[in-house]
Amino acid sequence: MQVFLSYREDEEGKEYASALREELAILGINAIMASRSIRPGAVWAQTILEHLEASSALLCIASRGYTDSAWCQQEIGWAIGRSIPALWIRYDSTEQSVGFLKDKQELRATNPVNEAEIARAVGAWLVREQKTHEEARDTFIRAFAGSSTYQQTRDIAHVLAALDSLTDDEWQQINDAAAKNRQVREARYYSERNNAMSGIPVTDWLRHQLSTSADNTWPWIFPISVLQRRGGGRASRRGPHVRLEEPETTSSYDSRGSTR
Repeated sequence: MQVFLSYREDEEGKEYASALREELAILGINAIMASRSIRPGAVWAQTILEHLEASSALLCIASRGYTDSAWCQQEIGWAIGRSIPALWIRYDSTEQSVGFLKDKQELRATNPVNEAEIARAVGAWLVREQKTHEEARDTFIRAFAGSSTYQQTRDIAHVLAALDSLTDDEWQQINDAAAKNRQVREARYYSERNNAMSGIPVTDWLRHQLSTSADNTWPWIFPISVLQRRGGGRASRRGPHVRLEEPETTSSYDSRGSTR
């Protein structure tokens, strides 16, 4: 599954977009950053258009100055004009959603920011959007089956828990994954009250979540226990919460420069 990252081409915008891109890749999502995807000599506008056309959703990385970027506004307009789902991710408190996105729920990252949890919230949004629902759940099931770490298994499980249910075929894929992949089979979920020796298998936790959750409504807020360290080394660099809320009312050949 491919999504397009719309961001301002400055140091802060690139930092947030790059970090989110890495975390989305863990969920099996290919997030396109224009500055990393356009080869030297290519025409910026045409290449961006091709990436937009190939993407299933647009993610607005609303860092400081995002709304002032003409390029970003054009990318939003293109997506809205073609009814492509777009999500406003507010990194800066002054950057409020505008235009046709103003009446849609946004994802607001607290300060400091936790990119891993933002990625999981994006995944939950994708499985709830009508136009991306089927593609997203297929993407996450495949990524779950091919998980290479226990934390990746937990991350994807938390996204799948945003669904109302899984089909018999999807459960069979998960069971097959557990049988063949130890990173799935041995991954465990630890609640805040449990110690390191009392976690339950992630597959059992997922089944319990889907069988008992009668109200997986949007917005969706992740529990603190999601913020476990990845492979013992990936610390939660920037903070504990991501909340989904209603809106309140460069490379040398980068021709866009500071206007993006």
